[in-house]
Amino acid sequence: MTHTQDEPQTTDTGTTDTQTALAYWTVGPCQGELRSEELSAPKEDEALVRTLYSGISRGTELVVHEANVPPRIAEAMRAPHQTGDFPAPVKFGYLSVGVVEEGPEDWIGRNVFCLHPHQDRYVVPVSSLTRIPDGVPARRAVLTWL
Repeated sequence: MTHTQDEPQTTDTGTTDTQTALAYWTVGPCQGELRSEELSAPKEDEALVRTLYSGISRGTELVVHEANVPPRIAEAMRAPHQTGDFPAPVKFGYLSVGVVEEGPEDWIGRNVFCLHPHQDRYVVPVSSLTRIPDGVPARRAVLTWL
């Protein structure tokens, strides 16, 4: 799949009502894959975010990637916006910095932090976003949660 990060991706229908995103999934012990998925247009209190940086935790995410999440703590380890269940397949992650491309007018163009899995674009409630102050580099803001 080839696309530019600056233009919305569309389905074969050519409309922008449904866009596609590319997400990283852990599919087995030390096995991952990129999966394409459809995104719906954001609703009134939602935003479409294009990822600029996605951080990887050496601790938690290594345990997830190796499919070693102990069953007794699997529910407590669920990340916001996680899809799938441990050990696999699971779309996991929680360090994302991006720019709002669609949504409420006062959010468009703003850099934001979100506890979201590794994915190039996503739609989330605006309440899931934290505005990054002007002057803070996006690459540094990805460390917000650490």
